[in-house]
Amino acid sequence: MKNKKNRDNIKRFNYGILHIIPLLLVISMVPLIVFLKISPPNDVTLLFTNGSENFDFFSYYKMFWLLILTGIGVLLFLYNHFILKDIAFRKSNIYYPVLVYGVLVVLSTLFATYRDISLTGFVDRYESIYVLLAYMALVFLGYNMVDNEKQVKVLLTGLGISALAMVVLGITQFTGNDFLMTDFGKRLILPSQYEHIAENLSFTFASSKSIYGTLYNINYVGVYMSMIFALATTIFLLSKETKYRIFFAVLSVASFLTLLGSRSRAGMFAIIVYGVLVLVFFRRLFIKQWKSFLAIGLAIIIVLTGVNIARDGLITNRFKDGIKSLTTVENPDLKDIVLKDNSATIEFADYSMTLIFEDDSIKMLNSDNDLIGLTMEDNMMKADKEPYSKHSIEYKIHEKNPVLDTTIWTNKGERNIRFVVDDGEMKVIGYGGEYIKDISAPYVGFEGRERLASSRGYIWSRTIPMIKETLFIGHGADTYALHFPNNDYVGKFLGFTGTNTIVDKPHSMYLQSAVNTGVLSVLALLVLFGMYIVQSFKAYFFKRDYHDFIDTAGLGIFMAVMIYLFTGISNDSIVSVAPVFWTLLGIGFILNKKTIERDKEIKTE
Repeated sequence: MKNKKNRDNIKRFNYGILHIIPLLLVISMVPLIVFLKISPPNDVTLLFTNGSENFDFFSYYKMFWLLILTGIGVLLFLYNHFILKDIAFRKSNIYYPVLVYGVLVVLSTLFATYRDISLTGFVDRYESIYVLLAYMALVFLGYNMVDNEKQVKVLLTGLGISALAMVVLGITQFTGNDFLMTDFGKRLILPSQYEHIAENLSFTFASSKSIYGTLYNINYVGVYMSMIFALATTIFLLSKETKYRIFFAVLSVASFLTLLGSRSRAGMFAIIVYGVLVLVFFRRLFIKQWKSFLAIGLAIIIVLTGVNIARDGLITNRFKDGIKSLTTVENPDLKDIVLKDNSATIEFADYSMTLIFEDDSIKMLNSDNDLIGLTMEDNMMKADKEPYSKHSIEYKIHEKNPVLDTTIWTNKGERNIRFVVDDGEMKVIGYGGEYIKDISAPYVGFEGRERLASSRGYIWSRTIPMIKETLFIGHGADTYALHFPNNDYVGKFLGFTGTNTIVDKPHSMYLQSAVNTGVLSVLALLVLFGMYIVQSFKAYFFKRDYHDFIDTAGLGIFMAVMIYLFTGISNDSIVSVAPVFWTLLGIGFILNKKTIERDKEIKTE
């Protein structure tokens, strides 16, 4: 009797396609937006824009339309719930972590040192306070505006079509005929007043034959396409409707091809994670669905082999290099650089050398503080004996101050650092020409593993100490780059090929949140994710039959969410991909709930 009453109450509501139009556009249109936005530099962003105007194609207008569409979605919910009364407000415990996270985002912005950046977003990223709150709104809307199979089919089909559009673009990039670099493509992404720059326009990955799609970076393509692959493959394996099986089978293979073409190692490892999830959740279906599993398996092998051959073994080499970076411990011979008074001591594993500037002359001392002879040619000085002779010093003047432009040779290659004598004190010239005395930063772990995962080891080792200042509230939305110790020249000798590399992101959405919005905000998110994972296991781990598209899509979304959470370990949240994740998460919660409730009803009938 109680179940019948619940069903009768649900029937009085009217959930239609109109209710989900904002969500549909967020997951299908926003990721495809590419259009130029020029922002003038300010005092805060000078370092990151080289003092020139910032040309953004991939983030600003995605941010703009995300906020517009999410705002429309919220207004649509309020109108339909309070005025028309044709949709329900669903009570749920998921609102608690969402609310806690939202409050911490606001507090972090209110107390931010760079509040203006938190309100507008950092250049090329634009994940401001409003964007982070919009992510939470998408969870709310996905949970409250989606109710029936028809809506879910429209949403996931729209997402699939959008992904296929990116696949087509990606193929042009993979073959060296990048559509965005054609005359027509450039006209589409340039405002009319800037069409004159089309001839010289190029993107970072445009000439590499790597797929960056409309997402700017190959890593973000890897994250996006691995989500799509997990979602599409799951629906193909479980769906009972032929047209959806065909559509999602095509999408599965196409997304896998695009993922490989992006060369994203995170995406490649994510496929392995998906394979493990398949073994866990499909363990009861292998025999029953063996033809489908075989078809997908053969398709993956064929695509992988074809792409690998077309790229002369690049895919397997990238995978091997990724494994190697996880297992290799390097022992750099450079240990430290110490500035004291008018000297700079460079310490190596088995010797040290000290540069001293006094009486308008340069002296070099060895480990025993004995003078080392120097020879000079065209302002270039070198020691006259090993091992000091492999280093060189070029004498220059910067703002009337003596500069020792020093090239240091280490077992990790050549590095350059510019020492300057300022009022008799040795310092280093920074990126913006500023004089810096403190050239090292605290670090935790990763000694010898600074190059792990494309220098993520170095970035993480310097980011972790930052969070002791953000245990409760963070530095402010999207302000990570402004707080990272980019003057850590000693560390950059170990972590990068050059000391001029500027770190503007942590390459981990968890560390990103810990710094920007605080450790407590990360805990709130982890609670939210944990609630979803527990609910999903409850819905699907023991499930034997998938009755309709609600069940199928629910498990598919769970797979996509898990892939995103895994890739988030080594990739940042970005406005190009994150809206898709947060929308799917909200939808996933309600589909899980419906699956659990219906399975209970079936057992009691």
